[in-house]
Amino acid sequence: MSLSFNTWVIILCAYIFVASVIPVWILLQPRDYLNSFLLYAMMAGAVIGLIVYHPTLEMTPFVGFTVETASGAKQWLFPMLFITVACGAISGFHSLVGSGTTSKQIDSEKDAKLIGYGGMLIECLLAIVAIITAAYVTKDRFGELLANGGPVNVFSDGVGFFMSKFGIPFEVGKSFVSLAVSAFALTSLDTATRLGRFIFQEFFEKGEGQPQPVIANKYVATTVTVAIGGYMALGGYQSIWPIFGSANQLLAALALLALAVWLKTVGRSNKMFIFPMIFMFLATLAALGIQIKNNLGSGNVMMMILPAVLFVLALILAYQGVKVLRSSND
Repeated sequence: MSLSFNTWVIILCAYIFVASVIPVWILLQPRDYLNSFLLYAMMAGAVIGLIVYHPTLEMTPFVGFTVETASGAKQWLFPMLFITVACGAISGFHSLVGSGTTSKQIDSEKDAKLIGYGGMLIECLLAIVAIITAAYVTKDRFGELLANGGPVNVFSDGVGFFMSKFGIPFEVGKSFVSLAVSAFALTSLDTATRLGRFIFQEFFEKGEGQPQPVIANKYVATTVTVAIGGYMALGGYQSIWPIFGSANQLLAALALLALAVWLKTVGRSNKMFIFPMIFMFLATLAALGIQIKNNLGSGNVMMMILPAVLFVLALILAYQGVKVLRSSND
């Protein structure tokens, strides 16, 4: 018996509610640990398959500075190229996850460098494999795979095919890769819900000893977070998804700003954060400006208001951060 899409949304909402209110060591930590073996196995299978098969890249390399969108409009590579790539190279969501969950699970602060750099190297390798799974197929085949299951289908089909070159049946390999990808997507769901619950609680809670508002209760805050997520899963995300990259990178710029301010206040060098922070602010503000321009008169009120609000907030926070940095120099 197959379940409907709406039924799966309800099941996932119930799961992330439970997963985000119980202690990390009961579910999140052991589940992530087990999922890591799925990732390592998938990566090993992909790399071995690539070495054995040695595929030829079929897609035509792209050269130029502008690209034509589906609507026929011309889009500059800057800033959208950096906004897209930065979702993996530097991510605001990952900065929250790293500070909100990973830091609570390491045995020693000394392990943070190994985990941080090791995680980024594995992600880089995964990105290379993902590019190859899309580029080794012809343009027509790529469009067919994309239409029948989206990017996950393209990736799973490619890695499954690579695994078949050293003896693993194609369907088994493709199903395994789909399972690994889905398992890791699930880790983002409950982690994001837990972080959303933290934000609600910290924003609304009052000082110690004072009566706390209802919204600061962890179960109420989680319910609000899950309800919003469920609405988005049922189609609401389509109205705001185009702004995800810009919002994510704005958060990354703010994380870099916070680190730069902290390092300056404790008397340590912060130059390694200043330059990428400036670039991320410029790229994000440029992307938000383009989105505001493109959505003027489109009728999509949400996509006209949200980019404008984020643009203004980014300027305010950048001004406050610069003021703090300058004051710490005095």
